[in-house]
Amino acid sequence: AHVPEAAAPAADRRAATAEEPLRRRSTPPVRRIAAEHGVELTAVQGSGRAGRVTREDVMRHVEQGKRAPQPTAAPPAAPRAEPAGAAAEPGGAFSWDAFYSQVQHPEVAVGPNDRVEPMSRMTSIIAQNMVLSRRISPHVHSFFEVDYSRIDQVRAKNARLWEEQGVKVTYTVFIARAVAQALREHPKLNATISGSSVVYRAEVNLGIAVALDAGLIVPVVRNADELSLTGLARRVADLAARARSKKLLPEEVQGGTFTLTNPGVFGTVIGFPIISQPQVAILGVGGVEKRAVVVTDEFGHDAIVARKRGYLALGYDHRLVNGADGDRFLARVKELMETAEG
Repeated sequence: AHVPEAAAPAADRRAATAEEPLRRRSTPPVRRIAAEHGVELTAVQGSGRAGRVTREDVMRHVEQGKRAPQPTAAPPAAPRAEPAGAAAEPGGAFSWDAFYSQVQHPEVAVGPNDRVEPMSRMTSIIAQNMVLSRRISPHVHSFFEVDYSRIDQVRAKNARLWEEQGVKVTYTVFIARAVAQALREHPKLNATISGSSVVYRAEVNLGIAVALDAGLIVPVVRNADELSLTGLARRVADLAARARSKKLLPEEVQGGTFTLTNPGVFGTVIGFPIISQPQVAILGVGGVEKRAVVVTDEFGHDAIVARKRGYLALGYDHRLVNGADGDRFLARVKELMETAEG
């Protein structure tokens, strides 16, 4: 059928708008592979949608002898202790980007009415870190249920004093304090693997995840085990507030030795958190809610009562931390929380 002249340009513009983002870019891994082989993407015939260049296109170009001349590689540097299976750039230097580029990211078909836009920098970084962590660390998870009754008692007892001091002591702060103390007693959970060596961290630097509209950021409370309950509360509140207002300093999101994430505030009951590399463990906090539980009094009589309880989920790297290590650590965190003091 004949298309009216006025309608044709509009249709062309809609098609161009839908496919233009695909023409303008390839994926970051494809660009990295091309750079590694000295290939100009503009010289490669793309087979993807709207002529998009894929990994296979780059490798085919290389195999056909069209690779640009490469400089002579520098002599290998002295061996460095890096994660097992890590990728290296010419010269022997470890490269997370090169490691990430080894992951094949499938191209998917894009419909005419779909919206295509580049990942934000934060989303791209999170994606890269999560893929790397699952490739590097064999994840195991253990779960403990914790009674929050004692924490509620301490909060009620000190509510007025804390209010006068201008500090808010949340469940997260109690958990953070218990975790920091337990990490000092269980150094394997506060360690990292470097090549074939284990590095036991001298400091307990606790990363506490903060959810943002654009993603997730993890500011670090340094020497968390040396802070009082109220000191920890102030530090956590300050970091969280500046994280949400984008005022954190670069060093305040670096150097963590263990991570605490609390999806329970959104209603999550239990989850399987992914370790933040190069750490070996992460604690996920489930929602706290009243449940019917059986308690035994001093005379051995059982009764069903309502108690505030919630699950803690520990994800750990089975290369270093085995089930007994993880369970002993979680048991200690549970004990500290259920016997908390102000």
